[in-house]
Amino acid sequence: MTRRALSWLVLAALAAALACAGFWLLFSTFQVYDDEGYVLLSLRNFSLHGGLYDRVYSQYGPFIYLLYDVLHRILGFAFTNTSGRWITLVNWLGTAAASAALVGRQTRSVRWAAFTLAGVFTYLWVMINEPVHPGGLLTLLVALGAWLGTEAWTTGKMNRFAALTAVIGAALALTKINVGVFFLGAAFAWLALNTAAPRPARALTWLVALGAAVLPFALMRALFAEPWVRTFAVVFAAGLLALLLAARETARPAVGAQAWKWFAGSLLGAGAVIAGAALLRGTSLRGLLDGVVLEPMKHPGVYFFPMNWRPGTALLALASVALAGAATRAGWTRRPAFRGFVAVARLAAGAVFFCCPLQIIPTSLAAWGMCYGVTLAWLFVLPLRDDDRGAPARAWVALLLVFQSLHAYPVAGSQVNWGTFLWIPLLALGLWDAAPVWQTWGLAASRGLRYAGALVLIAVTVTMPAQLARIGWSQYAHNPPLGLPGAENLRLTSDMVYSTRIMRENLRAHADLLFSFPGLYSANLWTGLPTPTLINATHWFSLLPPARQQEIITRLEASPRSALLVQRDVLDYLAKTGFHPAGPLHDWLMANYEKVLALDGYELWLRHGRQVALFSTGHLAATAPDAPHELELTLAPTAAPVARIELCDYFAPRLPLAEIAGAEPELSLQPITPDGRPAGAPQAAHFPVTFTGPVRMTVRYRGVNTPLARNHGLAVLRDAAGAIVAEARLLE
Repeated sequence: MTRRALSWLVLAALAAALACAGFWLLFSTFQVYDDEGYVLLSLRNFSLHGGLYDRVYSQYGPFIYLLYDVLHRILGFAFTNTSGRWITLVNWLGTAAASAALVGRQTRSVRWAAFTLAGVFTYLWVMINEPVHPGGLLTLLVALGAWLGTEAWTTGKMNRFAALTAVIGAALALTKINVGVFFLGAAFAWLALNTAAPRPARALTWLVALGAAVLPFALMRALFAEPWVRTFAVVFAAGLLALLLAARETARPAVGAQAWKWFAGSLLGAGAVIAGAALLRGTSLRGLLDGVVLEPMKHPGVYFFPMNWRPGTALLALASVALAGAATRAGWTRRPAFRGFVAVARLAAGAVFFCCPLQIIPTSLAAWGMCYGVTLAWLFVLPLRDDDRGAPARAWVALLLVFQSLHAYPVAGSQVNWGTFLWIPLLALGLWDAAPVWQTWGLAASRGLRYAGALVLIAVTVTMPAQLARIGWSQYAHNPPLGLPGAENLRLTSDMVYSTRIMRENLRAHADLLFSFPGLYSANLWTGLPTPTLINATHWFSLLPPARQQEIITRLEASPRSALLVQRDVLDYLAKTGFHPAGPLHDWLMANYEKVLALDGYELWLRHGRQVALFSTGHLAATAPDAPHELELTLAPTAAPVARIELCDYFAPRLPLAEIAGAEPELSLQPITPDGRPAGAPQAAHFPVTFTGPVRMTVRYRGVNTPLARNHGLAVLRDAAGAIVAEARLLE
């Protein structure tokens, strides 16, 4: 087998391992705030009805809707939790593969390509929290821009670089405008630094430097009083100014007027095509302007999540930009001693960062990249030799990294990972580039140290996917399948599985319209119940204007069988962080609905005065020590006769604490109506028992009085073959 074939085999095996780990993690995770349900429902509604922004609410640009709608029509998939996870896995693995291709092409090293593949995939583990979220597509487009832009630049195709980055920037901007603006800002800065004409080059360079200083403060003005925001502004401004000084060392006068024309023309052309397609699908010009530009500008005032800056972040940023300024002003960057310092600094930064996946220091990859990687990016760009041909590639990747770090404002959650994943390829390129410098030093040239360095790199590369696979398989192998439409193969924790199934059963039995607080739109996909309107937002209480809220009130008011699904844990978290829902729709809901069932953070609310049978619930009555135990269950019809009942703690449903079967238990069935009223007298029965309508089942049995965990009791009803035919939560 040739060395090249072996390299491909190693990378293919690593990619397969990452794909398996990603699959296990994606299909064993569901976040209660349910951003994925919001995106899936809006994608489905757009595909069915068009009219993005005017009829179908969205916080994102039209490109993702148009792209996924085309793929949906070509490939024939439905917008479900399952298809959303497959889309996410493709974006996730594609981002890692594009980053690895960039590093592999520049270094011709399978080790560094493999490290980048595993590192970027691990860095972006947060993909599992928000399947089908635009973040996955955004990272893929940014990674493609980094890789293909590098390919075009290093082969001398400046016009292609300009056109390519403009098209990708337009797609990004018309998916999430801030991310697109940051990408285009990086492209503009790189073209400006490399402009051939001296006078325009100087003017453009000063313009970029001024923009670097002003941009974060203008962007963050709404929250600038917050300390974490001021630190953010300092980190970005210092990181970008230091990087611009370093990038000037790699720049060459290669960009002419033709490239600038390609950049402007491609940007306008791609933007016009995407916007035109949205208009053809029913979006108005006003709706497009509001949805893409005006509404996103309001988001910092609606919701923010602060960045947890690690110790020394601001101090390092200020010291770093001061060093960059002093070094370039004094001409140190071309001195061997300073280049040796830079090589040592890269090695030190890489060594500390490698401690993160090896769990030697308690900091995540993304936190390190955001707090320190953005600041240190310029050190990985400076040329270490006069003939450094890889410096332009590092400069381009570093510019994207620093600009994209702004993605984490104003919500520094998953956006931190999405915005800074390019730290991994930049680190790989910088360490590979510094290796020849280390080898010129006597001690660093020793074979033992080279082998040790290679082993550390391999260990880090193997450890990252191994950790993902271990966590993913542990969850996927031990959790029960959810078994709901479009989410059949999601394997979630037992408490979530049973509470979700029971909520779904009661919603389908007692509602014809479903609204949620906050927006939990996977429930609409699982139940098949429509939302009041197509204006579906997660935080509707802060995102929707009063007129839109009134439309929802009007629709709910006309539907006495409407239901409200509440996620209490999410609301408690919002209240703890200072966000208290308010507004006309909130007030109307609180005045017209009441809670009838609560399970593990989920609450079912119905219109005041409605009485319903709470199916798949029950309780164990307290009895005297020597008396028979009494179990009462409220059940919908089952598909097969019930032969036995197992009592379990729902955290361990495979380990029954007691079994009720045979002829000894006293069993009675009372027919009931959907609103819980008796529909006949109780009738004695025996196992196996069959019922074709709603019933209240009472079982009196003798046996060990096994105590169940408070409010964790589960009754599992099985047929003669042992298959589960029903489950009921035992409530207090």
